[in-house]
Amino acid sequence: MFCKTNSDAAIDPEALLGLVVTGYSGVYDGASHTVTATVNPEYQATTSYRYSTNGTSWSTTKPTRTDAGTTTVYVRAINTILGTFTADTTIAISPVPVTLTAGSLNTTYNRRAQSVNTYTSSVSGVYFWGVTASGSGTNVGEYPVTFSGVTVDVTTDSSGNYVVHELVNGTITIAKASAATLGLSVSSYSGMYDGNSHTVSASVNDYTGTTIQYSTNGTSWSTTSPSRTAVGSTTVYVRALNDNYETATGSGTITITEAHSTLIVSWFSGEYCSLYDPDGNTVFSVSTSGYWSGNPTKTGTYRAICPQRDPQIREVNVTSTTSGTFYIAW
Repeated sequence: MFCKTNSDAAIDPEALLGLVVTGYSGVYDGASHTVTATVNPEYQATTSYRYSTNGTSWSTTKPTRTDAGTTTVYVRAINTILGTFTADTTIAISPVPVTLTAGSLNTTYNRRAQSVNTYTSSVSGVYFWGVTASGSGTNVGEYPVTFSGVTVDVTTDSSGNYVVHELVNGTITIAKASAATLGLSVSSYSGMYDGNSHTVSASVNDYTGTTIQYSTNGTSWSTTSPSRTAVGSTTVYVRALNDNYETATGSGTITITEAHSTLIVSWFSGEYCSLYDPDGNTVFSVSTSGYWSGNPTKTGTYRAICPQRDPQIREVNVTSTTSGTFYIAW
């Protein structure tokens, strides 16, 4: 045991021993870590060490730590000459910082909600209970995929050895569907003049949010469909606008022909027949088809002659060239 004399009054035994205790600080790596203790070389042979984690119970075995956290280690250096001295240090292991990245989606509008509920971890095989990533969108645009149930630098896995350090949100990007998907269909009109107005008709596969516009020149547009009453033809351009689709285009025609009546002649197929107008002009001659239909251009009596029939001649009085149907039949 070191004993002081008057000549040793300025000597400090603790300083002479030179106890140095070194702890550990690092990131979790699955390995165990401990502390080191040294004294000045000249006292190494006469010094023994004891270790404790509570300052009360002592052992010659060094404490170790593997998992994230902090352990305070007390070290007692017992020197047979200078005495006993104590110091402490820590074994500090921090959790591995982990980045979570939410899933993303690039897709096309399909009239339904489209969702993402996934995320990935920068460290495979590590699970954080209660952490979710989610996002959803229906219409064209961008929608965030965000996290819940997590606090950065606080939330750890069940072992405590991995901590969420960074969150990277995802994005759902919904692009416009094609014009073909919107399915614009335009139906034209064709008929004889009847004094009424007529127009084209247009339909689409998805009416929600769709505006149908019409034009007769492809430049000026209106939601009112153009119409036509008089004899002639009008081309109608049509487009369907919807924020969720590319613009669909099409066209149709309103065609109105002159009004006319109809004359129908029927007889036995294979037999000869001829037709004459009210002025005696031949309409058709020596036909064996058994059927003829046309538009009379004159009013008056039309005469059909079929020599193999009895009677050979039949007539009809056409009273109008613009309306009605007239028949001669055997």
